[in-house]
Amino acid sequence: MPVARTAPGAFLDLVLRAAEGDFAPPALMALLKHPLTRLGQPPGEIRKAARALERGAFREIYVGQGLAGVADALRAARENDTNRRPRIGEGEHRAALRLVTDLKTAFAPLSALFRDRSASHSAARFAEAHSATAEALARDHTGLPSDLWQGTAGEALSVLLAELIAESGRVALSAADYAPFYRSLLAGRVARPRGPAHPRLFIWGPLEARLQQPDVVILGSLNEGVWPKPQEGGPWLSRPMVETLGLPPPERRIGLSAHDFAQALGARTVYLSRAIKVDGVPTVPSRWLQRLLALVDAASLKERIAPAQPWVAWARERDRVSSFAPALPPKPCPPVEARPRELSATRIERWIANPYEIFARDILRLEALKPLGALPDHALRGQIVHQALHEFARAHPDSLPDDVYAALVAIADRQFGALGGSPRVEAFWRPAFQRFARWFAATEPARRALAARTHTEVSGLLDIRAGTGFRLTARADRIDVADDGGLVIYDYKTGRPPLQKHVDELYAPQLPLEAAIAEGGGFANLDKRRVVDLRYIEASGRQDGGEESSAGKSTPEDLASSALAKLIRLVERFADSDMPYEVKRRSAAAFVNLYRYDEYEHLARIQEWLTQEAEEDQR
Repeated sequence: MPVARTAPGAFLDLVLRAAEGDFAPPALMALLKHPLTRLGQPPGEIRKAARALERGAFREIYVGQGLAGVADALRAARENDTNRRPRIGEGEHRAALRLVTDLKTAFAPLSALFRDRSASHSAARFAEAHSATAEALARDHTGLPSDLWQGTAGEALSVLLAELIAESGRVALSAADYAPFYRSLLAGRVARPRGPAHPRLFIWGPLEARLQQPDVVILGSLNEGVWPKPQEGGPWLSRPMVETLGLPPPERRIGLSAHDFAQALGARTVYLSRAIKVDGVPTVPSRWLQRLLALVDAASLKERIAPAQPWVAWARERDRVSSFAPALPPKPCPPVEARPRELSATRIERWIANPYEIFARDILRLEALKPLGALPDHALRGQIVHQALHEFARAHPDSLPDDVYAALVAIADRQFGALGGSPRVEAFWRPAFQRFARWFAATEPARRALAARTHTEVSGLLDIRAGTGFRLTARADRIDVADDGGLVIYDYKTGRPPLQKHVDELYAPQLPLEAAIAEGGGFANLDKRRVVDLRYIEASGRQDGGEESSAGKSTPEDLASSALAKLIRLVERFADSDMPYEVKRRSAAAFVNLYRYDEYEHLARIQEWLTQEAEEDQR
């Protein structure tokens, strides 16, 4: 087996990947989950700390750099957890911080050389730092890296690094060059197991097999390019030069391979085997096998080499399925007491579009983790835009500043700056927000002229008495109070707002439900008031920068009453214990935009049963 694919070889490579990638989450977590990573702790403790580190720092948006960035992400996550259910406990948080400290100590020799990527150091110095870091990481509870250098793979690696330290003192490399230099030296080294895999089974090479007289011989890998291996003359010497120097021609090795093959055929029982495909690519039979088959066919002795047992048929039978029962669309019916009695207006929209999501998230409490070390995404951009507009309105509730554009951009810049100069943020998000800020500065005076006061991020609550009772909650992005007491409710959208048709048909009922809360006096610091308009402000930053549009063609009163009546019917229907939280069909045109962010599609096995339905329709 190649040494690079063994446990010690993979471990040393992961050490390098973590250092050269500045401790990016995928590389660091792969290293921490390797069985040789101990850091002087029992295996169970180091794995618990690694899992806590992953959940606490890397399963959210991560823009940190180096181990200092990892520690900062852990502390920031702990501070944010005060406003929600914590991802990790206090003990796990301390264990994760302690793990980061131990990593800093272990990586100190290698980090000192990787700090300045352009500086040159001797390859021997890199090898010393590499081995010292690996030993510090692999220390067990006794303080010794006992498992790192053991076995044939460990010995091969120790010899390689010892040779590098002893012989490469004059080879100057930069930090960016050492990793490929080390991997190129390791590429040709293999580790052979010393003991047999089974007392009656031996895996030999051609030279070893010559000296043995086994009962059964299996000649494997009879594919061209494997046996025999291709023999090239080389780029330096032509054939006349090779003949003049008295060197053997390349064909000689092919002849020796043929000799080995012929000798192996002399065993009492011989099985010939080859892979028809390698990595999905068809292969060519070895020339030995082709000539043998041609000879047997010419002598009409094909039956003499037929297998005694149907080996191939048995192998295919292993993968054959006697029956197939496709998954049916799930229709879970949890007990009434387990069903949610409080949902926000945005969750009502998901409830209408896909009840199964409510079952998975709000009843089973299943929440998808973000990808490891996720980059800033559209959801984070939406949060930043909403927060900037919220802070602006809170700072200027009654009158606008002299320079609206500068005030709004200054607020957003503080939040963009916290993302550590992410290329996506600097190249796309900042320019887009600046375009939106110009549009907002040009249009906001007209909106403020119609409002006596502006409220932002207003919490709302409405009790709905349907059966056992249900509470509707909401957080309105912005509510303007006109001079006559009427309300205009705004919703900020960084993406495309819903179509007016979807709002009128209550497939997107967020704003109509907020209007129902407002008319019921459910918003904080606002008594029962008439809603005169429902509007979307699109903060995309595209084209003119922004756009303002009405939520629907119907009046706010009609939308609010219709949405409330539909919600009451929905609550009453799901108050029945026999009503399932089923998966909606994806073919409904009205739901096309509401299914783009379904995180529970795989749990419902939608692709499986939809594919089965399509096949049945075709039949």
